[in-house]
Amino acid sequence: MKPKAITAAVILFIAAGAVNLHAFGLGAQFNFIAGEVFAPGAAVVVSPADQIHIAVNWYLDFENTNVVGLTLDFCPLTLPISQFKAGSFNFTLGFGLFANIIFKGNTGSNGGLRIPLGFNVMLGKNAFEIFTHIAPSFGMRFLPSMGFTDFFFPVALGARFWIRPAK
Repeated sequence: MKPKAITAAVILFIAAGAVNLHAFGLGAQFNFIAGEVFAPGAAVVVSPADQIHIAVNWYLDFENTNVVGLTLDFCPLTLPISQFKAGSFNFTLGFGLFANIIFKGNTGSNGGLRIPLGFNVMLGKNAFEIFTHIAPSFGMRFLPSMGFTDFFFPVALGARFWIRPAK
């Protein structure tokens, strides 16, 4: 094995231990109109651990804007609302970051903070999740000029499959 590959494997192993990696989730979400910052779109959602969710977003409105964005959310609070035979219904709360690049219309970029709160339903021994959240967000524009963005509320509806090691 090459030294770079070994180094990368060791770093990934240490990082996995640092975030207490005991699950991996992969899914998709649909994003809905949330003020002036986002148009409707879709996202691929990768969750390297139960509480960490990364979404690569593509918001597309052919008339006004074309935006590619990235969100990184850490959701440490999950409160069970209801338990049932097939799974559970939960409230989630966390904090995160966002960054966007706008390609059409008012070309530019922005980034900032978000507070995702929502609900999820875990099914099949926590192997499948259906979720929705709203993430009150605020930030700054970086290009074409500096300034604050308007306060906005991205809304998402999605699903994720979870891979968990055998106990």
